Amino acid sequence: MRFDLKRSLFVSLAALGFIAVAGTVNAQTASAKTYAHVISNEKMTTLPQNRNVNFTGSNALYNKAGTLKGARVVASRTTLNKIKNSQSSTNNVRAYQVAVTNRGSVYYKVVTYDGAYRGWIYGGKSVASIAGGVTQYTTFKNQGLSTLTAAQQSATYKIANPGTANNGTTVTYKQPAWTQYKVGRAITDSTPYASTIFKIDQVGTRTRENDQWVHIYDVNNANSPANGWILEAV
Repeated sequence: MRFDLKRSLFVSLAALGFIAVAGTVNAQTASAKTYAHVISNEKMTTLPQNRNVNFTGSNALYNKAGTLKGARVVASRTTLNKIKNSQSSTNNVRAYQVAVTNRGSVYYKVVTYDGAYRGWIYGGKSVASIAGGVTQYTTFKNQGLSTLTAAQQSATYKIANPGTANNGTTVTYKQPAWTQYKVGRAITDSTPYASTIFKIDQVGTRTRENDQWVHIYDVNNANSPANGWILEAV
Protein backbone atom coordinates (compact mmCIF):
# COMPACT_ATOMS: atom_id res chain seq x y z
CA MET A 1 0.00 0.00 0.00
CA ARG A 2 2.80 2.35 0.84
CA PHE A 3 4.44 1.64 -2.48
CA ASP A 4 1.26 2.33 -4.41
CA LEU A 5 0.72 5.61 -2.57
CA LYS A 6 4.21 6.85 -3.41
CA ARG A 7 3.76 5.86 -7.01
CA SER A 8 0.43 7.65 -7.12
CA LEU A 9 1.97 10.80 -5.67
CA PHE A 10 4.81 10.61 -8.13
CA VAL A 11 2.48 10.35 -11.11
CA SER A 12 0.38 13.25 -9.83
CA LEU A 13 3.40 15.50 -9.34
CA ALA A 14 4.72 14.61 -12.77
CA ALA A 15 1.37 15.51 -14.29
CA LEU A 16 1.32 18.80 -12.42
CA GLY A 17 4.83 19.50 -13.61
CA PHE A 18 3.74 18.99 -17.20
CA ILE A 19 0.81 21.37 -16.77
CA ALA A 20 3.05 24.01 -15.23
CA VAL A 21 5.54 23.85 -18.10
CA ALA A 22 2.78 23.96 -20.68
CA GLY A 23 1.27 26.97 -18.94
CA THR A 24 4.61 28.78 -19.04
CA VAL A 25 4.96 28.21 -22.77
CA ASN A 26 1.44 29.48 -23.40
CA ALA A 27 2.06 32.58 -21.27
CA GLN A 28 5.22 33.38 -23.21
CA THR A 29 3.41 33.01 -26.49
CA ALA A 30 0.53 35.22 -25.37
CA SER A 31 2.84 37.95 -24.07
CA ALA A 32 5.08 38.10 -27.14
CA LYS A 33 5.08 41.73 -28.37
CA THR A 34 3.18 42.41 -31.55
CA TYR A 35 4.23 45.35 -33.69
CA ALA A 36 2.23 47.68 -35.87
CA HIS A 37 2.93 48.08 -39.58
CA VAL A 38 2.50 51.00 -41.95
CA ILE A 39 -0.42 50.92 -44.37
CA SER A 40 0.20 54.32 -46.00
CA ASN A 41 3.20 56.64 -46.24
CA GLU A 42 2.96 59.80 -48.31
CA LYS A 43 4.60 63.18 -48.80
CA MET A 44 2.49 66.02 -47.47
CA THR A 45 1.10 68.28 -50.18
CA THR A 46 -0.48 71.08 -48.16
CA LEU A 47 1.03 74.57 -48.35
CA PRO A 48 4.50 74.67 -46.75
CA GLN A 49 3.52 77.34 -44.23
CA ASN A 50 0.67 75.10 -43.08
CA ARG A 51 3.17 72.37 -42.26
CA ASN A 52 5.15 74.42 -39.77
CA VAL A 53 4.76 72.70 -36.41
CA ASN A 54 6.08 72.79 -32.88
CA PHE A 55 6.61 69.93 -30.47
CA THR A 56 4.16 69.51 -27.60
CA GLY A 57 6.58 67.52 -25.45
CA SER A 58 4.10 64.70 -24.96
CA ASN A 59 5.84 62.24 -27.32
CA ALA A 60 9.41 61.43 -28.23
CA LEU A 61 10.92 61.57 -31.73
CA TYR A 62 11.80 58.20 -33.33
CA ASN A 63 13.76 56.98 -36.32
CA LYS A 64 10.52 55.39 -37.53
CA ALA A 65 6.93 55.25 -36.31
CA GLY A 66 7.26 54.51 -32.59
CA THR A 67 5.19 51.32 -32.61
CA LEU A 68 7.11 49.68 -35.48
CA LYS A 69 9.65 46.97 -34.82
CA GLY A 70 13.13 48.41 -34.42
CA ALA A 71 11.94 51.93 -33.58
CA ARG A 72 14.42 53.83 -31.43
CA VAL A 73 14.34 57.27 -29.84
CA VAL A 74 16.05 60.07 -31.77
CA ALA A 75 15.12 62.80 -29.28
CA SER A 76 13.50 62.39 -25.88
CA ARG A 77 10.49 64.29 -24.61
CA THR A 78 12.84 66.36 -22.45
CA THR A 79 14.83 67.42 -25.51
CA LEU A 80 11.68 68.22 -27.48
CA ASN A 81 10.35 70.31 -24.61
CA LYS A 82 13.51 72.42 -24.81
CA ILE A 83 13.01 72.89 -28.55
CA LYS A 84 9.35 73.70 -27.98
CA ASN A 85 10.29 76.59 -25.67
CA SER A 86 13.33 77.75 -27.66
CA GLN A 87 13.65 81.46 -28.42
CA SER A 88 15.56 80.82 -31.64
CA SER A 89 13.82 80.37 -34.99
CA THR A 90 16.51 77.89 -36.00
CA ASN A 91 14.49 75.48 -33.85
CA ASN A 92 11.35 75.84 -35.94
CA VAL A 93 10.04 72.52 -37.24
CA ARG A 94 8.62 71.43 -40.60
CA ALA A 95 6.46 68.32 -41.18
CA TYR A 96 6.81 66.80 -44.64
CA GLN A 97 5.74 63.14 -44.56
CA VAL A 98 2.75 61.39 -43.02
CA ALA A 99 2.25 57.71 -42.32
CA VAL A 100 -0.67 55.71 -40.92
CA THR A 101 -0.34 52.35 -39.18
CA ASN A 102 -2.76 49.44 -39.21
CA ARG A 103 -3.79 50.51 -35.71
CA GLY A 104 -5.03 53.86 -36.99
CA SER A 105 -2.17 55.89 -35.52
CA VAL A 106 -0.79 58.81 -37.54
CA TYR A 107 2.92 59.64 -37.56
CA TYR A 108 4.61 62.68 -39.08
CA LYS A 109 8.17 62.90 -40.31
CA VAL A 110 9.60 66.24 -39.21
CA VAL A 111 12.88 68.13 -39.28
CA THR A 112 14.12 71.12 -37.32
CA TYR A 113 15.11 74.06 -39.50
CA ASP A 114 18.75 73.76 -38.46
CA GLY A 115 18.73 70.04 -39.38
CA ALA A 116 19.78 68.94 -35.90
CA TYR A 117 16.79 66.62 -35.44
CA ARG A 118 14.89 64.60 -37.98
CA GLY A 119 12.49 61.71 -37.38
CA TRP A 120 8.97 60.42 -36.84
CA ILE A 121 6.57 61.54 -34.14
CA TYR A 122 3.08 60.47 -33.12
CA GLY A 123 0.47 62.81 -34.60
CA GLY A 124 -2.88 61.58 -33.36
CA LYS A 125 -5.57 59.43 -34.95
CA SER A 126 -6.58 61.50 -37.98
CA VAL A 127 -4.69 62.97 -40.92
CA ALA A 128 -7.29 65.75 -41.01
CA SER A 129 -5.69 67.52 -38.05
CA ILE A 130 -2.22 67.53 -36.51
CA ALA A 131 -2.23 66.34 -32.89
CA GLY A 132 -0.27 64.21 -30.43
CA GLY A 133 3.40 65.14 -30.26
CA VAL A 134 3.14 68.10 -32.63
CA THR A 135 0.90 71.10 -33.11
CA GLN A 136 0.59 73.61 -35.95
CA TYR A 137 2.76 76.65 -35.40
CA THR A 138 2.95 80.17 -36.79
CA THR A 139 6.62 81.09 -37.15
CA PHE A 140 5.99 84.70 -38.18
CA LYS A 141 3.09 87.09 -37.65
CA ASN A 142 2.67 89.50 -40.58
CA GLN A 143 0.98 92.66 -39.37
CA GLY A 144 0.91 94.48 -42.70
CA LEU A 145 1.50 98.11 -41.83
CA SER A 146 -0.73 98.20 -38.76
CA THR A 147 2.08 98.80 -36.28
CA LEU A 148 3.75 101.62 -38.22
CA THR A 149 2.84 105.27 -37.92
CA ALA A 150 1.86 107.27 -41.00
CA ALA A 151 5.25 109.00 -40.83
CA GLN A 152 7.09 105.65 -40.83
CA GLN A 153 5.03 104.45 -43.76
CA SER A 154 5.80 107.53 -45.85
CA ALA A 155 9.48 107.75 -44.85
CA THR A 156 12.35 106.48 -47.00
CA TYR A 157 15.21 104.31 -45.78
CA LYS A 158 18.67 103.03 -46.61
CA ILE A 159 20.33 99.79 -45.48
CA ALA A 160 22.24 100.83 -42.36
CA ASN A 161 25.10 98.30 -42.61
CA PRO A 162 25.74 97.28 -46.25
CA GLY A 163 27.85 94.17 -46.64
CA THR A 164 27.65 90.38 -46.73
CA ALA A 165 26.94 89.39 -43.14
CA ASN A 166 24.09 86.90 -42.70
CA ASN A 167 22.90 88.51 -39.48
CA GLY A 168 19.45 89.84 -40.33
CA THR A 169 20.51 93.50 -40.55
CA THR A 170 22.91 93.53 -43.50
CA VAL A 171 21.21 91.75 -46.42
CA THR A 172 17.57 91.18 -47.28
CA TYR A 173 15.66 87.88 -47.09
CA LYS A 174 12.90 86.27 -49.13
CA GLN A 175 11.16 85.60 -45.82
CA PRO A 176 12.24 86.73 -42.35
CA ALA A 177 15.24 84.55 -41.44
CA TRP A 178 14.41 80.98 -40.37
CA THR A 179 10.64 81.43 -40.61
CA GLN A 180 10.19 79.19 -43.66
CA TYR A 181 12.14 76.00 -44.21
CA LYS A 182 15.06 76.46 -46.66
CA VAL A 183 13.89 79.93 -47.72
CA GLY A 184 16.93 82.15 -47.37
CA ARG A 185 18.40 85.45 -48.48
CA ALA A 186 17.15 87.61 -51.33
CA ILE A 187 20.69 88.93 -51.87
CA THR A 188 24.01 87.85 -50.38
CA ASP A 189 25.73 91.25 -50.66
CA SER A 190 23.99 94.57 -50.09
CA THR A 191 27.04 96.70 -50.89
CA PRO A 192 25.79 97.54 -54.43
CA TYR A 193 22.58 98.84 -52.82
CA ALA A 194 24.21 101.10 -50.25
CA SER A 195 22.70 104.22 -51.83
CA THR A 196 19.36 102.69 -52.79
CA ILE A 197 16.27 104.39 -51.40
CA PHE A 198 13.71 102.00 -49.90
CA LYS A 199 10.24 102.22 -48.44
CA ILE A 200 8.45 99.82 -46.10
CA ASP A 201 5.31 98.01 -47.24
CA GLN A 202 5.00 95.23 -44.63
CA VAL A 203 6.01 94.62 -41.04
CA GLY A 204 5.83 91.58 -38.77
CA THR A 205 7.24 89.73 -35.78
CA ARG A 206 9.05 86.42 -35.48
CA THR A 207 7.26 84.26 -32.94
CA ARG A 208 10.23 82.84 -31.04
CA GLU A 209 12.43 85.95 -30.85
CA ASN A 210 9.59 88.48 -30.83
CA ASP A 211 11.76 90.76 -32.98
CA GLN A 212 10.34 93.00 -35.69
CA TRP A 213 11.12 92.62 -39.39
CA VAL A 214 10.18 94.97 -42.19
CA HIS A 215 9.72 94.31 -45.89
CA ILE A 216 11.41 96.98 -47.98
CA TYR A 217 11.24 97.80 -51.67
CA ASP A 218 13.30 99.98 -53.98
CA VAL A 219 11.19 103.06 -54.78
CA ASN A 220 12.84 103.28 -58.20
CA ASN A 221 12.79 99.60 -59.12
CA ALA A 222 9.82 97.45 -58.21
CA ASN A 223 11.72 94.36 -59.40
CA SER A 224 14.97 95.02 -57.57
CA PRO A 225 16.67 91.83 -56.29
CA ALA A 226 17.23 93.68 -53.01
CA ASN A 227 13.53 93.93 -52.25
CA GLY A 228 12.89 91.75 -49.22
CA TRP A 229 12.75 91.42 -45.47
CA ILE A 230 15.30 92.88 -43.06
CA LEU A 231 15.48 93.17 -39.28
CA GLU A 232 14.31 96.57 -38.12
CA ALA A 233 17.13 98.61 -36.61
CA VAL A 234 16.66 99.24 -32.91
